[in-house]
Amino acid sequence: MLMTPFAATARTVSSMPHAATHVALLTMRGGGDSVVFDVGLAKTRLDGLAYTTVTALLLNAAIRLYSMTPTKLENAPPHGEDGKAVKFNNNLKILFLIMNSISIALSFYATTIFSLMSIYSKTALGMGLQNQYVAFFDACAPYRKYGFRTFLGTVLSWQLSWLLSFVLTNEGKKRWWISVPLVLYAVIGVSHFFSIIGLAKSTLYS
Repeated sequence: MLMTPFAATARTVSSMPHAATHVALLTMRGGGDSVVFDVGLAKTRLDGLAYTTVTALLLNAAIRLYSMTPTKLENAPPHGEDGKAVKFNNNLKILFLIMNSISIALSFYATTIFSLMSIYSKTALGMGLQNQYVAFFDACAPYRKYGFRTFLGTVLSWQLSWLLSFVLTNEGKKRWWISVPLVLYAVIGVSHFFSIIGLAKSTLYS
C-alpha cells in the first residue's frame, strides 16, 4: 500500500531534530486543521514513476527489433526436411510477431500512463495545489498498479522477442549454439528481476 505523502502534524515535525535542514516543508490548511506537506516526500513519490524511462527504451528497442527481424512467411515445400525447416521458421516468425506486438503495446501503455501521472502531479505541485496533488496521486493508485503490471509484461515479452529475433536473423546450427548462453542469461536476468520484486514485497509492503 502506498503511504499518504503527509502524515505528520506541524507539532510532530517541529519536534524532529534538524528537520528543516533535511527536507522542505510547507503548511497546508484543510478542514480547519494545519498539516505539514512534505515536499521531499512528494518528489520521492514522483521519482517512483521512473518506469517511464525504462518502458520508453523498451518501446524503442521493440520497434527496432521489428524493423531488423525477417518476418515474411515463406512457402514451404510439401515434403522433405526443407519443408519442415521452413514451417518451423514460419512458426518462429509468427511467435516473434505476437511477442513483439505485445511488447510494443504494453510498453506504449505503461509509458503513456506514467507520463500522464507525472505531468499532472508536477503541474499541481508547480501551481501550489498540494491538496489537489495528494487527491490526484492517491486516486491514480489503480493506474499505477496497472502500469506496473504492464511494465512486467513488457520486460518478459521483450526478452522473448529478443531471443526469437536472434534465432531468426541467424542461420544454420550456430544460431542454436549461440542461443544457449543467451537463454541462460535471459533466465538468470528474469529470475533476479522477480527476486528483487519479491524482496520489495516482503520487506516494504508486508
